[in-house]
Amino acid sequence: MMNLSKFIAFTLTGFTLCSATISIVSKPTIAGEPIRDRNCKFHDPTKETYQKITPQNRGNSWLTKMFQVNNQRYYLRMLRFPDSTGVFCLGIPNKQLPKRLINAELIQNKLIEKFEQDASQPTNYIVTVKGSKNENILRTTYRLNLSNPQQPKLTKILVVYKR
Repeated sequence: MMNLSKFIAFTLTGFTLCSATISIVSKPTIAGEPIRDRNCKFHDPTKETYQKITPQNRGNSWLTKMFQVNNQRYYLRMLRFPDSTGVFCLGIPNKQLPKRLINAELIQNKLIEKFEQDASQPTNYIVTVKGSKNENILRTTYRLNLSNPQQPKLTKILVVYKR
């Protein structure tokens, strides 16, 4: 009988120590999707992250489009922020985390009205940006060419002026 009570005591002690270790070592997280900042970086939804990254700089994945160049698959993701601005991120599935799209500052952190893949050229996207209140431009439409993803090209297609 003594052996059974020792076994139970050791088992309970081990379980208690294991539970305490797990609760101390693991960092608490808050339920929800990962937080993405304006540089396309992922952050775990912890209390510290919520304190560090202001609500205006916490983006949600709005659209993700896949395309292929030279037998390499890529994805273009648009993050949408609470002020309705968008940031474009480029990544390689299962290989590279998304990074902020370079050479595309004309469409980064702007109010995006439309974002669609060009049906005739799968590496091209049509992006329509709404003008700000201080500008004389109502909206501008761009062609984003990702045939060379490391050197994207942005071409202005159409500008609609106010008045």
